[in-house]
Amino acid sequence: MQKKILIIVKLILACSIFSSINSCKSIPPTTITYTSSPIRASIDLVNVINDKVKVELQVSNLNSDTISYYLPKIVPGTYQNNNYGQYIDDFKAFDLQGNPLSVQKYGDNRWEIATANQLHKITYWVNDTFDSEDKHTVFSPTGSNILKDKNFVLNLYAFVGYFNSMKENKYNLFIKHPSFLKASTSLVEALPKNSTTSKNDIDYFSFKRYADLVDSPIMYSKPDSVTFTVNDIEILFSVYSNNTTPRAARLMPQIERMIRAQKNFLGDINSTKKYSILLYLSSSKSDDAKGFGALEHNTSTVVVLPESLSNKKLNEALIDVVSHEFFHIVTPLTIHSKEIHNFDYNTPKMSKHLWLYEGTTEYFSILFQITQGLITREEFFERIIDKIEASSSFDDSIVFTTMSKNILTEPYLKNYRNVYEKGALISMCIDIIMREKSNGAHGILSLIKNLSIQYGSDTPFDDQELFKAIKEASFPEISDFLQKHVANNTPIDYEYYLKKVGLSYGVKKVPSSCFIFEQQPFVAGSETSKEVIFTSDIPFNSFLNSFGILEGDILISINQKKYTLKNIYDLFGDSNKWKLGDKITFKIKRNNTILTLQSNMIKPTVEKIILQQNPKASEHQIALLKKWIND
Repeated sequence: MQKKILIIVKLILACSIFSSINSCKSIPPTTITYTSSPIRASIDLVNVINDKVKVELQVSNLNSDTISYYLPKIVPGTYQNNNYGQYIDDFKAFDLQGNPLSVQKYGDNRWEIATANQLHKITYWVNDTFDSEDKHTVFSPTGSNILKDKNFVLNLYAFVGYFNSMKENKYNLFIKHPSFLKASTSLVEALPKNSTTSKNDIDYFSFKRYADLVDSPIMYSKPDSVTFTVNDIEILFSVYSNNTTPRAARLMPQIERMIRAQKNFLGDINSTKKYSILLYLSSSKSDDAKGFGALEHNTSTVVVLPESLSNKKLNEALIDVVSHEFFHIVTPLTIHSKEIHNFDYNTPKMSKHLWLYEGTTEYFSILFQITQGLITREEFFERIIDKIEASSSFDDSIVFTTMSKNILTEPYLKNYRNVYEKGALISMCIDIIMREKSNGAHGILSLIKNLSIQYGSDTPFDDQELFKAIKEASFPEISDFLQKHVANNTPIDYEYYLKKVGLSYGVKKVPSSCFIFEQQPFVAGSETSKEVIFTSDIPFNSFLNSFGILEGDILISINQKKYTLKNIYDLFGDSNKWKLGDKITFKIKRNNTILTLQSNMIKPTVEKIILQQNPKASEHQIALLKKWIND
């Protein structure tokens, strides 16, 4: 699912197919017979006009008065309404003789075609999303790019739609492209390419149903790719950059090391023989992608990152996002509910189990690094504490299954990011409980393996039955935990579960690089009073404590310079000019009393909560800890 960065979602509920037909037309309903013949779709990447590409779909043997054609409003893994139909222009329908048929558009994503029994083909032009991100909220890895003769990012749901009640039809896709641009994809061509002497090539791919088509991104660009094999999985790593220097080969060693470690962690869980990482490096200019992160698919992931990153920083970012996306081959791509398996692209029904799809995946992306020796114990513990602290900023009273089911609406939408924080911690607790109940032999990975065997990519589970299935595949205590903390809103006492593996909270003083600002400012501006107020969710650093500053104090001035909401950002630059030993004078207002506080500059430190092994931990607890993070 998309890992990311920031997601802004709008909810615009579309009418269902039949209610739309009945409410928009005062005619009696008719019996509609649809063909099972393959749908032929063509995308022309050669004759690009005004930064648009032409798409054509051909159908035959329809027996109905009208038919509706849709572009998706939402696609799996995004949890946001993108309304891809808004990027379609000049939609037309024709009969076999080329005569135009009447078309009526409804909303952003639906076109109704009259006399559908005469329909032979539809045509339209597609705009991309990368060059207009200041005007919409489509997250870049879920979007599209059209850069003539250079790059095409084809998330196919942005180009090809479906006819109502025909999503299970076979699709034959033909893509015409310049011969010097090559397709990077996990797809295997259905037929050999045209003659290599041709100026343009046509690639041909075949799909069993629409869901397979939209799950198969393709990137066309001049070749900059490497292929390697990890435990019988063929990995394609393809990079597009406006910089002519090839980068795939330089970045590949770290990617290979990471995926090899992930496969070692997963063991015999294996849902694909081919996997592609499609990396688009953005210039970050106004007409280029700016939503950095990734979106997973069954056998690939689309990644968008800034081109300006050094190879070291780029490697770090790739490991962060790709490790998460790769684990999605397990959840939800192998283990998923009926809502995901039979996804409704325009009137979606969301699953209750985001804690499984995103939480478990995020947890695996941290756990595998400690079990495979990629990070230290201290780094692993720090990431757990970071999750606990991040989760505390969200509404802990929200029932997680309710939030998941209603994730497209408020107040649940603004709490979405918590699926990566509390969702991962839910999986951590399950892992610890399973280690405890099995005397260290089994953890959450064992549970996922059991569920993979029971279900699999072609056998979705019933949302209401998952907890029962988990109980049968693990221990009753796991089901009890899920009922209490996921299906209900009882807060989780993480300290209680961490104690089972001999861990406890501690406090450590660490250097701070700022006097007034840490990870977040120690001050905030009041919109009503225009005053600057000391207020923070984290303890003040030693510098502010040396003055006796208290939360709620109102800052009047520092060294006789007055501060208000209007010049609050001056604090950044001004405080950076202070030097150790300088005398600093704060004037503050506390309970309507003006106070003058003085102190000399000292090197600031902050108290940070840490996770550490309890010196009183029992041998059994220490053994469980070892089984948990060293297996």
